[in-house]
Amino acid sequence: MSPRRGPQAWAASWGRRCAERPRSAALILLLITLLLAIPAGLRLRAGGLPLDFTPQALFIDAGPAVAQLRAAEVHFGREDNDLVAIAEGPIESEAGAAWLAAVHAALEADPDVERVDSPINAELLVDRDGQLVLERPMALLPPPQALAALAADPSARRLLVSERGDVVALRVRIDRRISRIAELGPVVQRLSAAARAAPPPPGCRLSLTGVPYVRAEVVDRMMTDQQRFMPMVAGAFAVAITLTFRRFWLGLTPLFAVLVADLWAMSALIASGATFNILSVLVPTLVVVIGAADGIHVTARFRELRAEGQARAEALAGACADMLLACWLTTFTTAAGFASLLVADTRVIREFGLQAAIAMVVCFLGVMMVLPLLLAMVPDDRVLAPPRRSDGRLLASLSDFTARRPGFAIALCTGLSLIALAVGSGVRSNSRLLEMYGEDTDTYRAVHLSQDHLSGVIPIFFYLEGPPGALLEPDALARQRALQAALAAEPAVRWTASAASALDTLHGALTGAAGGPASRAAAAQELLLAELAGAAPLRGLIDETQGRGRVLALVRDDGGRGMLAARARLEKVAAELYAGAPETAVLTGDGLLAAIGVDGLISDLLSGIALVFAVISLTLLLILRDLKLALLATVPNLVPLLFTLATLGLIGADLQTSNIVSFTVAVGLAVDDTIHFLVRFNAERKAGNNVPDAIHNTIVGAGDAIIATSVLLVAGFGLLTFSEVTSTRHFGLLSSVTMVAALAGDLVLLPAMLHLQARWSRS
Repeated sequence: MSPRRGPQAWAASWGRRCAERPRSAALILLLITLLLAIPAGLRLRAGGLPLDFTPQALFIDAGPAVAQLRAAEVHFGREDNDLVAIAEGPIESEAGAAWLAAVHAALEADPDVERVDSPINAELLVDRDGQLVLERPMALLPPPQALAALAADPSARRLLVSERGDVVALRVRIDRRISRIAELGPVVQRLSAAARAAPPPPGCRLSLTGVPYVRAEVVDRMMTDQQRFMPMVAGAFAVAITLTFRRFWLGLTPLFAVLVADLWAMSALIASGATFNILSVLVPTLVVVIGAADGIHVTARFRELRAEGQARAEALAGACADMLLACWLTTFTTAAGFASLLVADTRVIREFGLQAAIAMVVCFLGVMMVLPLLLAMVPDDRVLAPPRRSDGRLLASLSDFTARRPGFAIALCTGLSLIALAVGSGVRSNSRLLEMYGEDTDTYRAVHLSQDHLSGVIPIFFYLEGPPGALLEPDALARQRALQAALAAEPAVRWTASAASALDTLHGALTGAAGGPASRAAAAQELLLAELAGAAPLRGLIDETQGRGRVLALVRDDGGRGMLAARARLEKVAAELYAGAPETAVLTGDGLLAAIGVDGLISDLLSGIALVFAVISLTLLLILRDLKLALLATVPNLVPLLFTLATLGLIGADLQTSNIVSFTVAVGLAVDDTIHFLVRFNAERKAGNNVPDAIHNTIVGAGDAIIATSVLLVAGFGLLTFSEVTSTRHFGLLSSVTMVAALAGDLVLLPAMLHLQARWSRS
């Protein structure tokens, strides 16, 4: 055996120390743990868990469109901070109206609420003997008549009252300065409790929705999932590893090691100031999954060397040295794949890539340092597996099949891959507010109730800007009417408002005539009369300079693809209307920019997958030092992607933010077993074996560990399919399919291709 040098010599030395001086090794590991955990603990104590789950804020980074939205928010406030309470049932009854008033008062009393708009305080301008009077129908009329009057008013219809008057909305404007989930979550919880504190009368029901409510609930559901499934995944891993090694304590050592490594990785990230977003919250789970695979390979090699008769210290030294390169290469390709996301345009992707890459490297170091100490503590009679007559038969049969019929094996894998491609070819990218909810959840029902009977919850608007006073000119008002009509014509739009429509309503109340004021001066006069009556018909539509304004709309959650198509149509209308006009019109809003951002996010992830493959190909080239073999070895890692895509097609899911991450993870996990296979194959070749013998020894020698890691990952990911969160359920299903396909690619397709390549080379 050639002398070990460099990192392998260090790894061998550390393995020997763990066997010969376990106390000193344990002290070193304890000091490392404290150095990482103490700063992280201090940060957690000072500010809590660093989470930022505001999807729109994360997807939108910079650019002219963002600058225009922020400029509009300076003058008009945010439109995506409205929590919506929806009441349904016999609201027109006296008991229903009293209950509605109680809910309104409870919501309005919260200190972080700017205002509450509902039928209780909705006001209408009416002409009383030639004088404009502002009246609250719910205070003056019986509830059925009051609701009918509000349903007939364009400003309240669908926004506050359904067209039939049987569903009403209480729109709660939360302080626009509150956007971080750490601050927004408690406010939403407080408002939810206050709204539900008033008992509804028989037949009435209250549902909560709105963008801030969905944001807070998604965070709560995902954190609950983490707390519930992390122990379940760890338990499944423990059972799977123990059954694989057929030894209880030996089987638990890789799991304990990776849990310590996970603690190191998360402590390092938190101590460095990282904030976890909607994607990087998956990093702790990924660390356990990927790190456990490396731990299994080290443990399997240690037992193999002990079975050959090596002493404990030498077996530990040999296992650490022998597996260092393979484990580092799998870590490097996975970390490099995640790091490639740093070129993405969206911040959420860049942060996820950086945090995952750092965590993978820290996990590798943790496993390689902690696992040898744990293995050193396992008694000798608990290391070697009990004899089993079937040992190696399945792998030997598989090796024989790929050697005798490589062409058939390749044709079979190719045919199945083409079928998977055909099934998945119809999958398209999309994004929805409700993509993390199942149809049986209360929030899903509430959003659809709002969309079907009221206005929906997703805001978009045209932001208008021109000289002071320009927006009240008759020509400008005509353009606003045209914009509002274009918005209303979109299938997804449920409610619209503009200064033009508000002035038309005011003008009709004053004169009884249709249309709006004939001049800017007439508009100003009518507005003055409205103000004298106590009304503010243009609130939120035009600012005090009358040079900035908005044409508002609320839309259904029909998906980002539909939103982007509507954007193209609406921007074309605006370009034609405002060509040569003194004011400009820009379509914006958090709903629209979120759709744009998610579309870019998915494009970034797909581009990242291409970069991952480039890194994988380069790494395989360095391992094999043969371009043809490196390209051949890349092919099996394409197979899992096709089957993952086909699974999306079979379950009828879109390519969304919540499941596109599965493709990135799929590539990282699939290449790990490929690298372990090729490192062992190269070692067999260097030992003087020909290609068929080297492939056979690799399948029989490394196949157990490759199958064990795959079974382990399927067991862990399979548990996630029981999650109530759709995104987590899809992630678990897609990742499980990925691992099964990757296993077939590495133990069937890759050996068959190597056999065929060897035959072609000989001929």
